[in-house]
Amino acid sequence: MGDQAQSLREMVKKTGCEADSCPETSAAEAALIKQRHLAKVISIASGKGGVGKSFLTVNLALALHRLDLKVLIIDADFGLANIDVMLGMPARYNLSHLLKREHSLEEIVQEWPGGIKFISGGSGIGELMHMEEAQLTRIIDDMMHLSEPMDIILCDTGAGVNETVLRMAAASTETVLVTTPEPTAILDAYALLKILTHNEDTHHIRLIMNKAVSYKESENAVKSFLGITRKYLDKHIEPVGSILYDNDVGRSIKQQTPLLLSQPQSATAKDIFAIAETLADLPTGKNPSGRLAQLFSRWLKPS
Repeated sequence: MGDQAQSLREMVKKTGCEADSCPETSAAEAALIKQRHLAKVISIASGKGGVGKSFLTVNLALALHRLDLKVLIIDADFGLANIDVMLGMPARYNLSHLLKREHSLEEIVQEWPGGIKFISGGSGIGELMHMEEAQLTRIIDDMMHLSEPMDIILCDTGAGVNETVLRMAAASTETVLVTTPEPTAILDAYALLKILTHNEDTHHIRLIMNKAVSYKESENAVKSFLGITRKYLDKHIEPVGSILYDNDVGRSIKQQTPLLLSQPQSATAKDIFAIAETLADLPTGKNPSGRLAQLFSRWLKPS
C-alpha cells in the first residue's frame, strides 16, 4: 500500500500542476489543461448528522447552477449516500461500478433534469480502499479527459470525524462546516474543526449556521463559535451565512424536490442563494482534473 500511495501522489502532483510547468506534459496535453476551467472543490462537512448538510449541498448546487456555473456533486457519504434520493432520481451507477470496470467515469456522472451533475458514492468504499495501482491510474486518466469541465465541485462528506472526511477536506479548495445552534452540534463541529485545522493549517474553512429559530440566535451562536475558535485554535473561520428553521425544508425532503424549486421565494431559499453567491466569489484552485485526482488519492492512507 505504501508504494501504491507514493506512486499515486506522484501522479497527482503531475496532473495538478500548471500545464506549462509540467516537464513530462506533451503539447497536446498542455493545450487540453489550459482550456480547462479553474475549479473550486468545496467539501460540505458537519460534526454530527441531522444538521442539514446534504439538504444544503443539493440546494447550493441548484443555486450555483442558476448563477450559470457548471456544478458537480460527489456524494462521498459512503454507505449512507442519499443525494440521488434527495434529487428524486435514483442513481443508476456509482463509484463501485467504476471500480469493477462495469461503467466508465463519464457514465457514472449522472445529470439531474435541473442541470446538476452528480456521482453517487454507493457502497464501494471497501473496494475503493483496496484498489490496485492500475485501477487508480485508469481512474485518474479518465478524470484528465472528462468531456465537460466543472466550475464547482461540491463534495457531500459523511457526518462526524473519520478518515474519509479528513482526506476529502484536505484535497478540497475549501471546506464549509455546517452546524446548528444546538449545543451538541456546536461541540461536534468544534471537534471536527480542531482536527481539520491541526491537519491542514492553511486550509480555508467557512461556517454556515443552519436551523436557527431567529437571525439573532444565529448571530449569537456564530459569535460564540468564532470566539472559541480564535481563543483556543488561533484560527479565523469565515461565516458565510445563516439559514432559519423552516417547516418547508422537511416537506421538500419528503417530496424529493429541492426547496429552491418547491419554495423559491421562501426566506430559506433566499438565504441559500445568498450563500451560493458568496461561495461563487471564492478564489479558484487548480484545474478540475487535478483536484478530482486528489480526491481519490486522499482516500488512500498515506505511506
